[in-house]
Formats: sequence, structure tokens, C-alpha cells
Amino acid sequence: MRAKQLLSLLAAAFAVLLAACAVPAAVPAPGSDVPAADAVSSEPLAAGLQAVPRERTLIIGFEGGPHAAPEQSGLNPGATNSQGHHQVMIESLYYLNYQTGELIPWLAAGPAEFNEDFTEVTITLRDGVKWSDGEPFTAEDIVFTIEMLQANPTLSYAATVVDVTEATAVDSQTVLIKLANPDPRFVVNAFGVRIWGAVRVVPKHIWEGQDPNTFNNFDLERGWPVWTGPYRLVKATSTEFVFDRRDDWWAAETGFKELPTPERIIFVEAGPDERKAAALTANEVDGQPSLRIDTFADVVERNPYAIGWTEDGTRAWIDPCPGVLGFNARIPPWDDPDMRWAIAYALPNQRIGDAGTGGQGIVSHYNFPAYPALQAWLTENQDLIDQYDSTVYDPERAKQIIESKGYVMGANGFYEKDGQPLQVDILFKTEEPILPALVVSAFQDVGIDAAPRALAGAAYFDARNTGDFEIETHHVACGSVVEPYDELNLLHSRWIRPIGERASNNIWGWSNPEYDQIVEEMQQLEPGAPRQHELFRRALEIRLQELPIISLTQQQRVVPYSTRYWTNWPTAENDYHHPPNWWQNFLMLVVEIEPAT
Repeated sequence: MRAKQLLSLLAAAFAVLLAACAVPAAVPAPGSDVPAADAVSSEPLAAGLQAVPRERTLIIGFEGGPHAAPEQSGLNPGATNSQGHHQVMIESLYYLNYQTGELIPWLAAGPAEFNEDFTEVTITLRDGVKWSDGEPFTAEDIVFTIEMLQANPTLSYAATVVDVTEATAVDSQTVLIKLANPDPRFVVNAFGVRIWGAVRVVPKHIWEGQDPNTFNNFDLERGWPVWTGPYRLVKATSTEFVFDRRDDWWAAETGFKELPTPERIIFVEAGPDERKAAALTANEVDGQPSLRIDTFADVVERNPYAIGWTEDGTRAWIDPCPGVLGFNARIPPWDDPDMRWAIAYALPNQRIGDAGTGGQGIVSHYNFPAYPALQAWLTENQDLIDQYDSTVYDPERAKQIIESKGYVMGANGFYEKDGQPLQVDILFKTEEPILPALVVSAFQDVGIDAAPRALAGAAYFDARNTGDFEIETHHVACGSVVEPYDELNLLHSRWIRPIGERASNNIWGWSNPEYDQIVEEMQQLEPGAPRQHELFRRALEIRLQELPIISLTQQQRVVPYSTRYWTNWPTAENDYHHPPNWWQNFLMLVVEIEPAT
């Protein structure tokens, strides 16, 4: 049965590779790809909406498959937000700019002010901020949101406010937040869109009295959902979300920002890679959340308007979330570091990386993205990286470790002990069809009877976050972008929940008391403090020795855009901001892009 599953996976992976290399279907030649100016208006008109010409409409693809419509509350666990919800409606207090290192004040008036020991922080709000229904945005909304998250710890970003002991509205424009422990990173982690999103401050006058776990937050006739951003939701289906510009946006009224140029933004379900490529080649969309590197190379040849982060090479941006393979450390034999190391030796990391990048994979020695500031921390400790090199491919060494644990090879080519086979199901996302075949095959090559367990969308994240797996692999162990603390904190034992309960971090259930103490001390140190280097070295050594997660490859992500209708997209040369269009920071791009004509 497991062998048949592997053959099916290999066939599916090969089919995907063929599709990726194939010419997208029905691709118009350059010069004939410009649709009529009102081409995107027909369906919205049928829904009773005003027509908006194509050249004033921004169209972006979203991943994850069709979504529920009307969408559920933006705070519910597993709820969808990357279909435009948190990009163009929900604004953050701050936005971290990877390219400049600046924490941009947005709803906040300026930098947050900490006391000397980083146990209190004061945030002053910008004057004139209003919700889309005209009500003022105040410090009371922030206090209400923090208290709601603390009362409902399974909500998104609730983990970022667990150390808040008190939140007080000093006045309508000022909030004082007290922390149980010193935390100089509190603001950027909770309110700074450090990676993907941030705490979504909700309007108290609408959410008060609601159960945030079930509140639908959707009623277009009442103007819901209500947020502060420059766009309002006017249409929602499972595959299309339409947002129209609010000319009464507070930032335009106060002079903080001009109105963004796009009058309408449409987020459309992107589909598989071949469909994404065809839509971008035909300029039917202005951006996609991703494309395979080799697929995008074909698009660039066929569409002179298509651009990536760089002009040559992979044209990819390094995503802050490298690929990892993680073990449920509560389940034998994966609670044994030696068995985890056996798997490390079994995995052909370079081959895994090359499979998804057209032969241009970048192996990762640790769960840091290949950003210079972070790589410097690893370079300081190169001796440890060399001593505990989990990227070495040595299947024979893997077998030796397994046999040292009392396993013997059975007649079927798989190990067993005390009459029990060495079997494992590996959790994958169905959206990553190439990876399972390579990983499962690597396990089987060293005598482990492995089988894939592929789940899509919310089902995958439900299984992952509730500990319903033996081994899992993914690209969502996102941690640090500038300095080590946030990645180390992912595996602190305080995040562990019993299997079946939803965890925000440390889904793997791994714990080490010394490691916990290091993380707790680092939390209290301001980034850049000399003591951090000593602490990081010991934490790194523990992680490499015990290997609760195995780093696989850097996530080279092509984030493609078209300049046919809109220009001034960020690139490595025009690097005013980082490029993800599925992150909350996409608003920073929307306010900067310009019409092509």
C-alpha cells in the first residue's frame, strides 16, 4: 500500500514537473495581450457594482484554494486573510521594512516609548484615524483587542500578548502596556508585521459583546467588515474578492498619505502553477503570490512586462521561512535525538532544493533565512555548524544509527524491532506536490516504511498546529529576520500544548530546560547586546545536537509582477520595500505603485 502511494506521488510529481516546463495554454503573443479597457468590469457590473476600467484596476492572485464566502472572522484560527483582507483593509500600528530596517509608524504617530527595563511601553496614535464607518480609532480599541486575545488564546496572534499584564487607555490617543517580563521586541512582534501579519486591532464598538471565535464579521449592507484601511469589501465569492477604494480614507483626509491610485483591487484564486503562469503571461493579473523558478523563466520569455525581484538568475526573493522537517518529539522513536539525526543523514537536501528551483536550490544549515544580518551569527559559530552538519547526505550512516537502536532489517526491506515495523506517516501540504515523493523515497531508502499524509489548506494547519502528526515538513517555521531571538523562541517549551490542543509555536513538543533559560534571558536583552552572542552559541549547540527540526533549503520565492498596467513594483534595484503581496505589508506597495499610462 505504501509503495503504491509512493509510486502515485512520483507520478504526480513528474506530471507537475512536465506542466511546469510546458508552455502555458492559450498564451497570447506579446503585443496582443492587452484586454479591452473595461474587460474586468463585466462581472462586477452583473453584481450591481460600478464599472472600473482595467487600467485603474489592480488584480492579484491568492493561494490556498477557494475560500469560504462570506469569509469568517479575520481572527478565528485558520481564517483566511491573504485574499486581500489584511492587505488592503486592515492597517497595522507599524510596518517593518526589511530593506531599510525601519519600523514605519502607521496608525501609530511615532516610535513606541519603552521604560528603562522594557517592562512598559507607551504607544501614541496618529491624529484623525477613523474606522471605515466613521467612528474614531482610539486607544480603547487596542486595549479591547489585547484583552480579547488574552481571553481567547487560540486566536491568531494571541501568543504575542501573553506577557501583557495590563493595557490601559491613558487617553483616546495613548495606550500604556505593561509586561510581565522585559521585552524590547514586543512592539515589532505584536504590532509590526515582522512576518506576514500582526495583531489585528478590531473596532470595540462592533466586536464588544461578540464571541470572537464565531463572529462572522460580514455584512456588506451594514458596511462590515469595518477596518481602517483605504479599501472596502464590495463583493466576496469563494474565488474572487473585490475591494473598492474609500475616498474618505483617514490618511487622505489628514494629509498623511495620498489616496492610492488603484480604484479597485481584485484578489482572484490563483490556482496551480500553470494557471498562474498563463494569467500572468496574458496580463490578466498584475501579480501572483508565487511561481516556480523555471515556470517564471518561461513567462519572462513570453511577456516583456513580467518582472521578478532580480533581473537574472532565479529572479527570486529569499522568503524568511526556510523549509524544515520537524518531529513530534512526544512520540517514539522521534523523541530520540539519535533517530532524528538518522533522518538528517537520510535526506538529500540539495536534491530536494533543486527539485523546486530548476536545479538552483540553496541548502540551509539552520532555520535562518539567507539574510546577511542573520548569516553573520552563523558565521561566528562556523565550528559548530561544521561539527553538527545536518546537511550531510549519508544513507549508510543513517542505517547504522537505526540499527544501533535495536532495529533489524526485515524481508520486505524495512526495519523492525520486537516484531513492530519502523513506520511513519509524514504530513505534507498538497500544494507542494514535488516534495513528498523525494522525502518519502529518502525514508524508504534507509529502511523506514514511510507514507505521505497530504492535507490541503486549513486541514493541514489544523493537523500541524494540534500536534496531529509524527513528522511534518513545510515552509512556515518562520522566526528571525534580523537577530536570533525570535527563531529561538519558536521552540521554547512554554508554547507546548497537549496533542489535540492548538499551539501557536513549538508544535513539535520538544523541550530542554537549559535552552528555555537561554531564550528567557535573551528576551530581556536589547537586540545587539554583547551577551546575546554567548547565549546564542550555546542555544545553537543544543539545537544542533538535539535536532528537533531539520533545516532543508532556503525558500527562494519568485513573487512576480506585471508592469503592463502598474509600475514601481519593488525589486532588488528599486528596493523601497519587500515584495510579498499575501502579507499585510502589501499596503506599503499599493500606496506606491503608479499607473503605466
